[in-house]
Amino acid sequence: MARILASLSAFGLLVGILLLPALFYDDDGAHAEGDPTVVEQTSITSYVADFTVDEDGGMDVVETLTVDFPVSNLHGIFRFFDRVDPSAPDVRHWISDVEVTVDGEDVPVDRSQEDLRYDVLRIGDPDAFVSPGAHVYEIGYHVTRALTPGRNVDEPSQFYWNLVPQGWQQEIAKTSLTVHLPEPAADAQCAVGVGEGDTGECRIKGEGTTDLRIRTGALDDHTPVTLLVGQDLPTPDQTTLPWSPRFDRVLGSRLWMAWLWLVLGLAAAALATWWLLRTRDPEPRFPLQYAPPEGIGPAQAHYVLTEQTGPHQFVASLMYAAEHGALELVGRDDGHWQITNKQGIDPLLATDRVTKSLAAPLLGGKPGSSLVVKANDKSSGRQLNKAFRAHRAALEGWVNKERVVERSGPGAKGRTAIVGSFVLLLVWVGLVLAGMVHVSFFALPLAAVAGLGLPLLRASATTRRTPHTRELWSRIGGFRRMLSTPSAEARFDFSGRENLYTSYLPWAVAFGCADRWAEKFQVETGRLPPAPSYFQTRDDAAGRTQVTTTVSSMVDDFETTVDRAISAYTAAASSSSSSSSSSSSSSSSSSGGFSGGGGGGGGGGGSW
Repeated sequence: MARILASLSAFGLLVGILLLPALFYDDDGAHAEGDPTVVEQTSITSYVADFTVDEDGGMDVVETLTVDFPVSNLHGIFRFFDRVDPSAPDVRHWISDVEVTVDGEDVPVDRSQEDLRYDVLRIGDPDAFVSPGAHVYEIGYHVTRALTPGRNVDEPSQFYWNLVPQGWQQEIAKTSLTVHLPEPAADAQCAVGVGEGDTGECRIKGEGTTDLRIRTGALDDHTPVTLLVGQDLPTPDQTTLPWSPRFDRVLGSRLWMAWLWLVLGLAAAALATWWLLRTRDPEPRFPLQYAPPEGIGPAQAHYVLTEQTGPHQFVASLMYAAEHGALELVGRDDGHWQITNKQGIDPLLATDRVTKSLAAPLLGGKPGSSLVVKANDKSSGRQLNKAFRAHRAALEGWVNKERVVERSGPGAKGRTAIVGSFVLLLVWVGLVLAGMVHVSFFALPLAAVAGLGLPLLRASATTRRTPHTRELWSRIGGFRRMLSTPSAEARFDFSGRENLYTSYLPWAVAFGCADRWAEKFQVETGRLPPAPSYFQTRDDAAGRTQVTTTVSSMVDDFETTVDRAISAYTAAASSSSSSSSSSSSSSSSSSGGFSGGGGGGGGGGGSW
């Protein structure tokens, strides 16, 4: 369950990263303001446009612009179209069938798109300048979904359009706009500028007919001319999107494409889930066990439970060897600990192979020889570290020989795919934010592989216990449950077997439940637990009287001293290695009511 929650959390976090482009959405259409670094040097002396609206909502437009170029240092003009319609936020307007001439002749046109919102036409030859004077640009194009749902039942459809878009950077001397509608115009309204319309600023002729003619005088730059007119015909079928324009850079502006990448994302999720299922190692039942399994020691039992080992288990093995008479652990008056070779290696012959691994580094001398362990002492830490490494190697050898675990999960190639997917996802989102690519949702398969597969990067996630180990796991878990569970839930009859408290203490240390095991003894017997015979301590200057505290303190003190000694040695070795490496390196060196600027037809242009 923990692994599943980790996978889902990581996946959710990466999906959240995919949503980042939506936070940087341009609500106000800042593109319409143009490039502030460009100083406009042209003006439009005549803006003539003809709009033919069909019953299916498509519209053919021809714009004839007379542009005055006062100097010869520009290549031409650009025209951009905004796909977003504030009056119909689930609709996108697409431009097609673009034809452009200049002074009646063909001209190079570079077409591009920005942020999945703007279609941009850059008209002119980048290798030549336009001669000074007036030039006539004729731009023809087809636009989709020009008819949108009306505001009342009497007019089920409406044509709400910026006949002159807001984004024109040039001043316009005059306009002549003609609109051909499929049905007679009803309640035609016109506005100049942004905000509440004023029909007095633009003159409409032809109300009640299918042909409207709109005229205006001079317009400042960035001044739209907007028309709203009802149409008594059903709204044409519209291909709409179930998300707002804010999420176009996340999901795209094509519904089929979003579905495609969703399917690919589900396929990637299925692959990651299959990897997770292959590594699934559910806990078995842990029926109470009143003795540890035969043939293994505390460190091995802890590994079967957790697939991990460390200093706690090393200390538990030292105590287990002492319990069998091989060692004596003495707490000295000077605050140090002394590990004494009590009876040589013979007592270890009856123990497990991991405990036997302590014989060479700690019991190589004659009986009676000893090692004084000092906290933060590199010398004693060196010998303990040697024993610790031998202990770990013996544990790994046992795991491999007995096939305690088996390989599972994605393998090396799969883990590489998980890491690679995470890196590529971050790169892809960065490219979307930079405007170099358009849709972050295309990285959903990467998010599925990286997010759901992230827990599989842990070393323990690449293995699972073999079938024969699972039965051992159940018994070890039952024994640990007995040691750590309060007596009210799992009693242990100590009568006649009080020595089992000290016998099982190394196991409780390995499992991390020594305090609860001591408490269990006290509750069951009404007496404080005895100190193990192999633990000898100095007189307590503080005058402790509780043996429970003494046992707990002995274990904690011994464990801390051993751990700090090993840490002192490894830190010194690491520092020496680092210094050597450094020396070597240095030597080698929307809308509500009618308002101007609303509706479709957003966009504009300028010169370049």
